[in-house]
Amino acid sequence: MRRSLPQLMFTVLVLGMLLLREADNQPMAGIEENFINWLAANSNGEHVSAPVTLVEINDNCMVNYSWPWTPLNYALFLNASLEFKARAVGIEPVLAWDEKQLQPDELLQQPQYEKILHDAILRTPKLELGAQLGFPDDPDILPPLQPLHVLRNITGAMDLVPDYTVVEAEPGEDIRLTTALGFANVPPTEQTAQHAPLVLRYRGQLVPSFILEGMMLWYGVTPEEVVVRLGSEVRLGDKLSIPINEAGSMLVDWKQPFDRVGFDDMVLAEDQLQGKHTTIIDPAILKDRLLVLARTDAQSQTLILPSGRPGSAGELFAEAIATAETSAFARPPGRLGSELVLLVGLALARAVVSRSKIKTGLVVITFMAGYLLFCLAVFEATRVAFPLTPMVGLTVFVALYRFLTPEEKTPTGARR
Repeated sequence: MRRSLPQLMFTVLVLGMLLLREADNQPMAGIEENFINWLAANSNGEHVSAPVTLVEINDNCMVNYSWPWTPLNYALFLNASLEFKARAVGIEPVLAWDEKQLQPDELLQQPQYEKILHDAILRTPKLELGAQLGFPDDPDILPPLQPLHVLRNITGAMDLVPDYTVVEAEPGEDIRLTTALGFANVPPTEQTAQHAPLVLRYRGQLVPSFILEGMMLWYGVTPEEVVVRLGSEVRLGDKLSIPINEAGSMLVDWKQPFDRVGFDDMVLAEDQLQGKHTTIIDPAILKDRLLVLARTDAQSQTLILPSGRPGSAGELFAEAIATAETSAFARPPGRLGSELVLLVGLALARAVVSRSKIKTGLVVITFMAGYLLFCLAVFEATRVAFPLTPMVGLTVFVALYRFLTPEEKTPTGARR
């Protein structure tokens, strides 16, 4: 079989266009997202500090504030948030009490604690409370449909968005009527914590996740102003656009920094501030911030973070909000990037078609190493992620084409 450069170039061009189209579909889309995660993990680009602070209910905190909490603990958090002038506040644990778990003395004080919490909620202007969607014990018996604030400006198929049939846990009615409700579910498909859900379904209706509701509070956006284009973006009015996949989840940049503070340190700092003493923490990490109160103790660490360590849903939510607030999203290269991939593929085919098989192997290895370095440099500088799978596909095809064609003899009898 004689090597034909025009045929090879034409085949590379057609194959490249097919691979670029399929890069947006599974399973290639999953490989591309893993490549973006690799770029983010290995890039040294600058990150702007995000105005979000995770207030941790960690193991150290639970020594003094044992779990489950009473309403008084949440009231202490809200009072401290007001004292430090937070702009918006989110509470991930569901404010619902199981009185059977309370001690007799706590049960007597419960009404008083609930009043203190209710007063603190009324004084908090922007407050999001967590809730949980789920499924009934008997799937054949569904409770009445519960009215919720749903998102209606939707385009795209909703088949891949996780769908739940009941509101499994939510704050009491007297509490939630004056607050925003965000659903703190992490779908089973997101256990590796590379993605975070922005939208979920409740009996077919699209509802905001804890992350999206927090961003809506932060930017002052109503549900009517939210536009959801599944497989493309969630747009919060004219304030922000967040890229999402077909399941309604965003890709999280785990190198995006955000501040953390223990709940016990925050309460102590409030006392110090009121006493005009030097605070144990810098008040700047709480003032004019979105504060997210969430569990990070060992028992709550049910996710595997990209670093390999276990983490909690609260950490995922805070990192996702930090990613969105700073627009730390990987951007596609667009049409120009696709054209560049095709041109580079054609150049590679032209470079190896007349070389020996040994030299072709060296060229291919050097080329792929150079392409990875190029992608990393571009991502560091611009957050633009060039595709991996189309270029790998073209490189493999060109290499196989050259290795499977016989060597050609020169007029002197040598092979090339």
